Amino acid sequence: MRITARRVNRTAAFLFLPISLLTVSGCTSAKTGTPTATAGTSSRPQTAPPAEGVFGDLKACDLLEPVTSEKGFSPAAPETYQSDNGCRANKPRYGTATTYLVENAGISDLKPDGGQTTETSVTGKKAVEISGGGGKGNCLIGISVTDKSRATVSVTLSSGTTEQACTDAKSIAEQIAPKLPQGS
Repeated sequence: MRITARRVNRTAAFLFLPISLLTVSGCTSAKTGTPTATAGTSSRPQTAPPAEGVFGDLKACDLLEPVTSEKGFSPAAPETYQSDNGCRANKPRYGTATTYLVENAGISDLKPDGGQTTETSVTGKKAVEISGGGGKGNCLIGISVTDKSRATVSVTLSSGTTEQACTDAKSIAEQIAPKLPQGS
């Protein structure tokens, strides 16, 4: 068997390549192992914990479901009309009840939309009642949590008066208001 110079050069190059890669990869200043912080230092920049909104992890459905389920409503389902934290429950031949937790708008931001706005309070919290804003048989209660956040309860009746819708909305609002944050 005759080995030519070309074959030897290829073989040598093949053998040399992995050794050279090992040599190059071994010439780094990176340290291996698990980084640990020493007293007063950190391996990562300090960042503030994620800011929780005024409602934290409170969900609108957690507030509405217990109130409406005992009154024969369908299971409450998330809804995102006023905010990303809303909930709706329906009851055949009665109507709909909704609750929203709104982080970035207070009760002063509520618009009557053709209804009548009345200042009120719900379990000692500042509130407004907007009767008939969505038409006959509709009422919304806005409960102040902070100047720039609110909870709302709305009742829309399939048939019935606006006064009845407001009575029912206020009843729901009185049950959820104690579970709301105290605000600032």
